[in-house]
Amino acid sequence: MAYKQNLVSTKYDPEGKIITSKTPLGPGITMAKFLGARGSRTQLGKLYNKGFDGPPDFQQIARNLLMHANLLQSIIGKAEFSQHRLTVSEGIYEPNPRFEVIEVPFPSENLAGAAAGLIKGASYGKGKDGWVVTKPSYVGEKPSGILEQRRTGEAVVYQLIDKNGKTDPRKTFDLAVYWKDYIDYDMLTLDYDTYDVSGALTCQIVIEIPAIPEDYDVTYKYDIQTLFNGQLQTANELLEIIDEESEESTLVKDVTRSLGNTANEVQESINNLFDIDLDII
Repeated sequence: MAYKQNLVSTKYDPEGKIITSKTPLGPGITMAKFLGARGSRTQLGKLYNKGFDGPPDFQQIARNLLMHANLLQSIIGKAEFSQHRLTVSEGIYEPNPRFEVIEVPFPSENLAGAAAGLIKGASYGKGKDGWVVTKPSYVGEKPSGILEQRRTGEAVVYQLIDKNGKTDPRKTFDLAVYWKDYIDYDMLTLDYDTYDVSGALTCQIVIEIPAIPEDYDVTYKYDIQTLFNGQLQTANELLEIIDEESEESTLVKDVTRSLGNTANEVQESINNLFDIDLDII
């Protein structure tokens, strides 16, 4: 763990501001960056607090995302990543809310009114059989783990996209190694998977931070881990996972280009050397 006081420009400090999707968090970065793509963007007005009985602390969410905005800027000007685009693949999470209305009968209007005044979110009125107090009770999804942290902006998922619009596992590993030493976090997760319908290896980085207080004085844990298809591979270190099939295909294409041989000739030569069977594209 390490204590750090984050320095925040008054231009981007959300304190005292009305938070909207247009609230600036950094140069060229607004809240909208973390609310999803146009057409499916999370609506701030539909977010709830942890108990689903009122709005969240938008100032807190903005302070948390301010740290992530700084992270987005961390690779600007880095030649190593100049051919890639860093994107927010999973930002603020909005559960699908579902409520049931509970009605409790009371013998008089005075008692119903008094009870409703003591219960958050309750109201009272005349029912079919007398006075009742009504209160919506949340029965929908109750996220935990990363999803719960994404509700408050404490966790954000990032992808490094290449010129072909695909994630680049190799460069994502390099980015994780860079971030490990140069940004602040509670947990940095290098997350590989083969969930894509093509079966191709994809990779993303999950950054978790603590809730950022108003004075921006924070203690970070700096933990790291590597996952593959949701299973822990390493703790306290980063492990690079390579798509062997992709590497072999690339090897064939590179040798074919450099030597001018036919793909079948290269296939045969590599099979003899490495005893592997390659699909020639």
